[in-house]
Amino acid sequence: MAFTDFSRRMLTQFAGLLLFNLAVSQASAESPRPIVIRNATLIDGRGAAAQHDVTVIISDRHFTTIAPEAQAKVPPDAETIDATGKFVIPGLWDMHVHLTMVTEIACPALIANGVTGVRDMGGSLEIIDWIRQRIADETIPGPHVFRAGPFVDGSKPGVADRLVVWNADDGRKAVGFLQKRGVDFIKVHNGTPPEAFFALLKEAAAKRIQVAGHIPLEVDPAAAIDAGYNSIEHIVSLFEGPVRTKVMNGKSQETAMAEFTDEEVRKLARLMVKRGAWFDPTLIMYWSIAHQAELKEHPDERDRYVSKSAREFWKIFPDKPASPEARKKFDEAFTRFLQITGIVHSENVRFLVGTDLAGRNIFPGFSVQDELALLVKAGLTPMEAIVAATRHPAESLGKSKELGTIEPGKTADLVLLDQDPLGDIANTKKISAVIANGRLFRRPELDRMLETVVKEAPNR
Repeated sequence: MAFTDFSRRMLTQFAGLLLFNLAVSQASAESPRPIVIRNATLIDGRGAAAQHDVTVIISDRHFTTIAPEAQAKVPPDAETIDATGKFVIPGLWDMHVHLTMVTEIACPALIANGVTGVRDMGGSLEIIDWIRQRIADETIPGPHVFRAGPFVDGSKPGVADRLVVWNADDGRKAVGFLQKRGVDFIKVHNGTPPEAFFALLKEAAAKRIQVAGHIPLEVDPAAAIDAGYNSIEHIVSLFEGPVRTKVMNGKSQETAMAEFTDEEVRKLARLMVKRGAWFDPTLIMYWSIAHQAELKEHPDERDRYVSKSAREFWKIFPDKPASPEARKKFDEAFTRFLQITGIVHSENVRFLVGTDLAGRNIFPGFSVQDELALLVKAGLTPMEAIVAATRHPAESLGKSKELGTIEPGKTADLVLLDQDPLGDIANTKKISAVIANGRLFRRPELDRMLETVVKEAPNR
């Protein structure tokens, strides 16, 4: 796959730091000393009731002991945290990011917000693997990264990092090509032709490779789900294609959308449950679109954590209308999105938490907190939202034996909170410390990381 000019500039930027990174990384392979968190209230991510007065012990980057305080044997050389009155949850995930666009400067911001795992949903494989290597070397703090590499899509001239497919044979070949490159899953975008899409799904299933993404505009959503689409990205994927077809045939947007009834939502949700599909609605992206005019007039203070490269990427997308009538329509549409999310949840579909990081007014890590709040607003309980951001991501990626919950033997990823997130999901913002891959970051260090992001974002 040939690089676009954008990808080439990004890789050149990263490559300039190579010699420095190699020098720093040589000393980063040692495991940190044991960590003990004492007297915490534990929310382990499995959905079980919170456990009080628990001690969590971490050795060699893994959870080794989770026990009542009186029963825990604390290693003599451990770094100890008194967590009395505090709450422990597993590390959070953002299941829809694009690191190519936001650059590596997003990684410390993710960690500072308790995000210890991400699913990269499309970009330059070379750049993403470069970032992964820097995280593994501990040159930069960052999450576990699972990545798709280039999108599979139809023809979209000028759009970066795409494998363009035209027919069934192309769809099958794309699977083999990406498998050889070692991707963790395959991402499909909405321009993929139907024959290529269904052939790709069949080939990927034969090779046991997951496929996630948009439902192509020319594919019936029910047919896509029934064919074994692993993860449905964006709430609009449930209706975007059919609504577009109706509009092209002369109906108004409002009429076409009104015809996507609650019963149609339920039918798709039940099919998702039957076929085991995951659902990642990325509500925060659509909230940001609905409020784009207000955010342009009054920028969010978290805007300072956005890289220059991400801002350049935003310019691809036109501004939304800012008239009072347009704002009212956006508000009404988003209200409907929340209703649809609630219906899907009521049918027991398994949710994921994603933000579409790289989209306009999506902030690294911070928007995960916003997505959690929107899911709760749509009808999930705080516990269900936490599970959607912890256990479910690991399960969906086939990594539940290693990641996603706080259990002995699993990789040590957790967030220490000052207040109860089950009482108010907004308390996931009140972070006292983060442990990512067994590495402890206390609040002062997290603050310094965020200060560095602010300083470096204009240069990335």
